[in-house]
Amino acid sequence: MNEHVRDTSDLQGLTRRFAKLAATLRYEDLPAPVQEKAKLIIRDGVGNQIAASAISEAAIAITQLVQEWGGKPESTIVGYGDKVPAPLAALCNGAMGHGVELDDAHGSGLIKAGSVLIPSAFAAAEISHARGEDVVAAVVAGYEIAIRVAKAINPGHRHRGYHTTSTVSLMGAAVITARLLGCDEEGIANAIGLAAMQSSGIQSYLDDPCMAKPFGPGKGAFNGVLAGVMAHRGFTGPKKVLESKEGFFNAFTDSVRVSDLLDGLGTDFAIMEVGFKPHAACRYAHGPIDLAQLFHEEGVSLAEIDTISVKMSGLAIRQASKFPCPSLNAAMGSTQFGVALALACGGNGLRDYWDGYADQAIHELAARVELVAEPEFGVGGRQAVVTLGLKDGRSLSHRSEEPRGEPTNPLSAEELEKKFMSTAGLVLDEARIAEISRRLMALDTEADAGEIPALTVVPDRKPALRAA
Repeated sequence: MNEHVRDTSDLQGLTRRFAKLAATLRYEDLPAPVQEKAKLIIRDGVGNQIAASAISEAAIAITQLVQEWGGKPESTIVGYGDKVPAPLAALCNGAMGHGVELDDAHGSGLIKAGSVLIPSAFAAAEISHARGEDVVAAVVAGYEIAIRVAKAINPGHRHRGYHTTSTVSLMGAAVITARLLGCDEEGIANAIGLAAMQSSGIQSYLDDPCMAKPFGPGKGAFNGVLAGVMAHRGFTGPKKVLESKEGFFNAFTDSVRVSDLLDGLGTDFAIMEVGFKPHAACRYAHGPIDLAQLFHEEGVSLAEIDTISVKMSGLAIRQASKFPCPSLNAAMGSTQFGVALALACGGNGLRDYWDGYADQAIHELAARVELVAEPEFGVGGRQAVVTLGLKDGRSLSHRSEEPRGEPTNPLSAEELEKKFMSTAGLVLDEARIAEISRRLMALDTEADAGEIPALTVVPDRKPALRAA
């Protein structure tokens, strides 16, 4: 089988193979490390949504619109407590999931699936009253499909301007929703087809900083849940949607890596390749931020620094070069601002960005950060070199091969718990977030996972940052 194909006839039946896996996968079939990783990812996604309910300008605006629309009370808007039709809840919560730049990420797939899949899973759980173990298994199946498709079509898909988190994750969301609503292989194949037909999302916001970035994943969650609900109601979709002549692959990319789609399908679970983000920043900015934090730990003072040079891959600069920063969201997507914040404060959590954005000195320092494309790092490598030129003539340099949080450079269980507690703790009190953490890390024991979203609602239903 060719590694790259234009004629996808050798992928005959791929959509149905994905649907069969999603229909038959059971929690007890999953190796223990996969079960644990899925629960960690679910908790991480919920924590991001809770924080974004108070911080993300885009997600708040979308939520306000949905609150005005109202509708059948089915699924919960995180933080706010409004119950709205499941696809609309997924829209709001998906925008929250992507609204604070802390969502999980897959390197070669260029996808942050959790911002779409986790909101979709709980929106579906609320209308299906699914058991927690079924939610975990459905999430693993959703990741299996979203990550494999994303890997197989990138970087070509990205070079066309697409935002993979928006264009591909919705298929995983459809799989999760259809599965939790009780669809069989046929129904899940219909759901994948209906989702792929709605695939959309470009990255024009990189050239024009605005509020639109979280909208794409939010709409992906909406489209995926809608597809799953429609399939459950008997609405049919194209069950060869990925591989057919008029299908997704031929429409959205110039080449497909067959091995990424098929090798180890259902045994080597793609969710294990997903990394966690320790910093509230674009993933491509994480390597430079790691190194800038290292300089801060070593005691380099701002008064000593004359020049700041950051070497990155060309795609990394394209993705994460935003300066000046007209909004907090733009600052979180800016390597220049993230490096300046790390050098000045040593931290790049949400509270650090919130406080740092109001500090003009950090903006001024960010203006001195020079980004340099390094051909050695390839098209989209995540390596980084940060070099500080000091006023006394010395030059200090650090290099990283990959950012912290990747599976081969992992965050510890303690670090992930601390991330959840600090992120969700921006909005909810310690007792509440401890309960949420406990129940999510034992999600397989929940008789009705649809009860979880109610725990995220703030007492006055008006999410806001708590005092530091």
